[in-house]
Amino acid sequence: HSFIDDKFIQKEAKYISTELEDFIPSNEIILVKKTNPVSNIQKNRISLKLSLNKNSMEIDETVQLRLDDEKSKESFGNQSVQDTVVREKYILSKNFPKLRLIPYTGQLKNKTYVLLEGTNESDEDGFFILDQHAASERINKEKFLNAYETSQFSLQKLISPLKIGVSPSEKIFIEDNLNEIKKLGFKFEHFGGNTFILRGIPTIMGKIPDINIIKEVISDITNIGKDKSFSEIKEEIINYLACHKSIRGGDELTLKDIRKIIIELGKCKNPYHCAHGRPTLRFFSFKELDKLFKRIV
Repeated sequence: HSFIDDKFIQKEAKYISTELEDFIPSNEIILVKKTNPVSNIQKNRISLKLSLNKNSMEIDETVQLRLDDEKSKESFGNQSVQDTVVREKYILSKNFPKLRLIPYTGQLKNKTYVLLEGTNESDEDGFFILDQHAASERINKEKFLNAYETSQFSLQKLISPLKIGVSPSEKIFIEDNLNEIKKLGFKFEHFGGNTFILRGIPTIMGKIPDINIIKEVISDITNIGKDKSFSEIKEEIINYLACHKSIRGGDELTLKDIRKIIIELGKCKNPYHCAHGRPTLRFFSFKELDKLFKRIV
């Protein structure tokens, strides 16, 4: 061991272990001790140094923006049980806020917002807060709208067609707009009376939905279009379908899910607003933070 290793690295490892025991509840101390953090740090010092030397260009990358699947898998594979425990537990102190580190994905506790680091259009560094539902809704709206306008909606045929009973007003709406509804990816055939056979749904809607969901969609789009022509309420119906299909607030996301949202959102014509006009992203520059913390005037 070198003088630096003996005097500083080992002491630092001991300090980390002591600090953890101060904040982790006594009934969980055994779990942390089993992971033997000091031993792990000492055993992995050499491999960590080699890894940092080989991958020096990657040191400054954050987990949120280093969204390569393989790298993400490596990152998770190398995390110890102790590290996960520390991230999940709040640090409790008298007369001080209850705090903890954010998860590796950047998705916050309410599973609605995701914290991301990046640079805005003015080349300012800072962080973004992503509204996962608003972002997903914008992505789906543009997919639906593009497919409708180009008549290229991909339709998945139902192996077992659904027989759906509708109200008299819904029957009139469907019959009057059968071709337009087909352009949205729904293939209906009139069976007789107030009953229709649904033979296909948009591929974009994913798995085959429950018949009650289809009835709800028909009821809602009929209600939207009851007093107007289909062309007048086309976008409103597409907004509705986009919202219906989107990731919700409260849905837990993986790194792969978040990566996909960011890539697809970046391809949208209007990436900064959902189908109903709410923001998908909000940016906060480090300069703003410096002002907030009175580091600069």
